Formats: sequence, structure tokens, C-alpha cells
Amino acid sequence: MEKGQLTTAEKRKLKIEQLKARLQKEESRLNAQLRKERTGQLMAFGIYLEAFLKVATPEERELIRTRMGEILEGRNLERALAGLARIERGRNEK
Repeated sequence: MEKGQLTTAEKRKLKIEQLKARLQKEESRLNAQLRKERTGQLMAFGIYLEAFLKVATPEERELIRTRMGEILEGRNLERALAGLARIERGRNEK
């Protein structure tokens, strides 16, 4: 059916579908922006933690290792402990 031959109700339904599509697109853009902000925050936290661990005492590093084990699990824990080990190797190589 041509657009000019649509009833008022059909025109409204079409308009609603177009608005829903626009809304979904804007929600997607917002979610992408929020993910980007969160990723930046996580990177900043990681940079801080790495800088802190480079100057931390052995007791401070052990406390952080213990807390990681209490809070994290699975792949996140493995990654965090691997990062800690990398930093410790770097300190020992100096």
C-alpha cells in the first residue's frame, strides 16, 4: 500500500515503529558511550594499581594478593594474579 493511501491509524503505527527504531538507536549510542567511559575508568584504576604495586612493600603486595583472592574468582582472579606476578618479576629484574 502506498504511503498516501494509508489510514490514519496505519500512519500512526508506522510513525511509532520509526520512533521505536530511533529510540533503540539512541539507547545503543548511550550504552556504547557508557561502556567507553567505564573502560577508561577501569584503565585508570589499573594504571594506578600498577604504579602503586611498583612501590609497595612486600606486606602491602601480599595484602592485595590476599584481597584479590577473596574478591575475585575464575578468569578475573587469574588475570589479576598474573598481572601481580608480572609486576613482581619486573621489580626483581631491576
